[in-house]
Amino acid sequence: MTITTIIWVSFAIALVAGYVVWQVFQFRKFEGKMLVTCPETGKPAAVRISVGRAVWAALRGRRQVRLSACSRWPERADCDQDCLCEIEANPEAHKAWSIAAKWFAGKNCAYCGKTIEPVKHLDRMPALVNLDKKTFEWNEIPTEELPVAFEACKPVCWSCHIAETFVREHPELVTYRPWKKSGPIGEYVASNNENKNAAPPKAA
Repeated sequence: MTITTIIWVSFAIALVAGYVVWQVFQFRKFEGKMLVTCPETGKPAAVRISVGRAVWAALRGRRQVRLSACSRWPERADCDQDCLCEIEANPEAHKAWSIAAKWFAGKNCAYCGKTIEPVKHLDRMPALVNLDKKTFEWNEIPTEELPVAFEACKPVCWSCHIAETFVREHPELVTYRPWKKSGPIGEYVASNNENKNAAPPKAA
């Protein structure tokens, strides 16, 4: 095999690999859980796109965007998948992460009052607190139930969620101190009643 042949073969391989990568990148926008309005019921439904199938079809010159999962399956697994029109028109707007990020943006924690941190994919998930005062991370909720949860619950930052969860699960290990930020530099100071109950300092 001559050098020229090797160069042309390498170029062809690189061209094919680049095309495959480009197709994968084009369909990555359909990854993850999606929230749609079911055309049949008019209610929220959680779906996933078969990204691998879509990429494979594109490599063969076809366009085939189909669902791989739906919260209404298996009962309605034979539906026409008309909800795909919603997703293809604006996939980012239907991603569960995007919907959650938009809802939490600019909101303050129901406990500490601090601004909720931006929604991240790896850790420190913001949470919600329901009427029973139970906190839970937003991604623990089934995607199709997110609209109802966002309507009924209040936002909670990750730190307060961890603290409230510990108090709820291990109340015997917690001592509640209703202190206020009343110190000269904004530090927490014990209440007057607590100060009275404190033992007086011993004389030197």
